[in-house]
Amino acid sequence: MNGEFETDNDPQATAPDDDVLLEPTLEADFSPASHRGADLIGGLGRQATGTDTPVLQQRLRSVSILLVIVYALVVIWVLFHHGFGLLSGTDKIFGYGALARILFLGAVLGVLYARRNYTHQLLRGVEYLIFGTLTLLWIIIHYESMLVDARENNILELLLEGREEMIGLFLLMIVHGIFIPHRWQETARVVMVMALAPAISMILFESLHPELAARVEPLFSWDNISTELLIVIVGILLATYASGILNALRTDVREAKRIGQYQLLSRIGGGGMGDVFLAKHAMMKRPCAMKLILAESAHDTNALARFEREVQSTASLTHPNTIAIYDFGHTEDQTFFYVMEYLPGLSLAELIQEAGPLPAGRVIYLLRQACRALAEAHSEGMVHRDLKPGNLFVTERGGECDFIKVLDFGLVKLTQDSENPQLTAEQVVSGTPHYMPPEQATGDSDLDGRTDLYALGAIAYHMLTGRPPFEAKTPMGVLLAHASKPVVPPSEIVPDIPLDLEGIVLRLLEKDSCNRFADMTELEAALSTCSSVDDWNSQQAAVWWHQRACDAPVGEVT
Repeated sequence: MNGEFETDNDPQATAPDDDVLLEPTLEADFSPASHRGADLIGGLGRQATGTDTPVLQQRLRSVSILLVIVYALVVIWVLFHHGFGLLSGTDKIFGYGALARILFLGAVLGVLYARRNYTHQLLRGVEYLIFGTLTLLWIIIHYESMLVDARENNILELLLEGREEMIGLFLLMIVHGIFIPHRWQETARVVMVMALAPAISMILFESLHPELAARVEPLFSWDNISTELLIVIVGILLATYASGILNALRTDVREAKRIGQYQLLSRIGGGGMGDVFLAKHAMMKRPCAMKLILAESAHDTNALARFEREVQSTASLTHPNTIAIYDFGHTEDQTFFYVMEYLPGLSLAELIQEAGPLPAGRVIYLLRQACRALAEAHSEGMVHRDLKPGNLFVTERGGECDFIKVLDFGLVKLTQDSENPQLTAEQVVSGTPHYMPPEQATGDSDLDGRTDLYALGAIAYHMLTGRPPFEAKTPMGVLLAHASKPVVPPSEIVPDIPLDLEGIVLRLLEKDSCNRFADMTELEAALSTCSSVDDWNSQQAAVWWHQRACDAPVGEVT
């Protein structure tokens, strides 16, 4: 059995839980997911603008126009230098070389202006074509000028023209670093390849004209080689540094850019599938959270299907304890996004990490809210399958503190007949090992609401004790413990846990799903009869949150 980890945290919190995808078999039918992913790629959802792809296209246009102007000035300089007379020797090479570059860049500009929108991959290909071709032309021109000067035995011109050509290569490297949007690592790779041009031209000359090698010996002197090395090294460093600085600035701009009617303000979280940004609607001025799927996931139809399923499943639910979805769509470069309500506060995982084991009354207060949200999902034929402290968010809504929001329906399984088929392959285990019931861990496809009951029991255990029911060195060890080991009663870890609440938690953690509660409604009814049910309420929660805000350093609490 192979294990593949995912780290797709809850949409609005950064504290991760270890999701695991375990595949008992090598074959799985993902055809429904593939079809839904194809629907996404085909344009399902509202399209928005404001991405890096138009920026790259505009930069390539600008670079091409700038270089056309530069090479045109070179042609004019050569003509004026010779009084518009007939060109000969190296001047002829430089003149025709500049004309060849102008014609090439003109053709590139024709392509770039032929359409308003190209794919990101095609534009990257155009980028490499531009700088690769210009570097190749540089090698040819440098080689031809060396050949002419060597035949004429014009050593002084050979050295001077070599310096001029090195300056041209240096400037080409700097242009790439400044104008082309790239991570600094990618810029470094490109300019380092360009920096090989002088060595390639000299090797080419020596190989094809060994009889003239003695005449160009000054080019191979340490003084000349060290000077050219210095030029290309400085070019690499400056281009890479400029790219890094400008890319950081572009990242800041990206976080404040607009996507359709939404202005991105700052990054507030992220996970394996995408990043989450605090955003604001341009007209309503309402704060919201926008989740953008990562570029590498955008090429995975199954990931896109999961992304769409998460949106559609959540949007169909109306319970106030389920996160609300406002919008869904994709950008021009197929960056998929959805917009949800912004939740200031803490994930339950962060709350436990910060506050330690929670009192019984607070545990009951939080669990009952989660039960109500999940009861609606189950009534709609949805099983969450990935309940964990990271997917339960503790916030404030309508003046009520300790308000639970259920997040991340990306692994939801539809148990009733629906127009939306199940998108998870048979015999594929998905979820988080620390909160996964035995039947889910073994790949049982016949899952129902009792799967979420077990996970909620594991979460309750974690809230009461500060740790999950089972811990092991590997995810497989945790899954085996859920399937075979008895649960240590939480009162043996933290004394004074009420026996009635402990009994509910242990019943939720029964290995056989038939021995658990029948549904979330029955569980909430049982919780409502616990002796500690009135030990915590919204007013006490408000006091706790106020005290936390007072104790925290300025700027840490949102």
